[in-house]
Amino acid sequence: MLPQKQASPQMPLNSGVLFSIRQWLALMTDAEMPMVLPFPSAPEETDYRIFPASLENDDRVFFHGTAEGNLASILSNGFRISGELPSVSFARNSSLSLGYACQARGTLSPNGVVIAVRYEDLDKAFIIQEAFGLHVHCFSEPPKIIGYCVVPANYAHR
Repeated sequence: MLPQKQASPQMPLNSGVLFSIRQWLALMTDAEMPMVLPFPSAPEETDYRIFPASLENDDRVFFHGTAEGNLASILSNGFRISGELPSVSFARNSSLSLGYACQARGTLSPNGVVIAVRYEDLDKAFIIQEAFGLHVHCFSEPPKIIGYCVVPANYAHR
């Protein structure tokens, strides 16, 4: 069973990002709205998997860790390939993405975020499956964003 959507999603402290996320959520229908999951108080108790087992064990669900400052753009415009890398990576479980979310935190974006996505069809030339998860080279058929969890700035990942 999936958790209920929160009436008041966790929002970042940066007011510019806050407004963008609220604006985006206002445009979503209940069927489209991603779940906002609270960060667990003791992630080590679930091997650092921060999403429900129903998502962690779903073969079509993958996770991406990044700085929370990127969340509004991802929610509004989808994932984009940028920088020197030719793809965006998604992990098979949230514990790997949690590490990336923590590494991506910085002065301008002190929180991280792990985003859960669902791919209905993995048999595409632009999706490369690896042991850890996926490398996606094109977003002409984007995954569905099904939820996210903000990683607080004060969390020290081990």
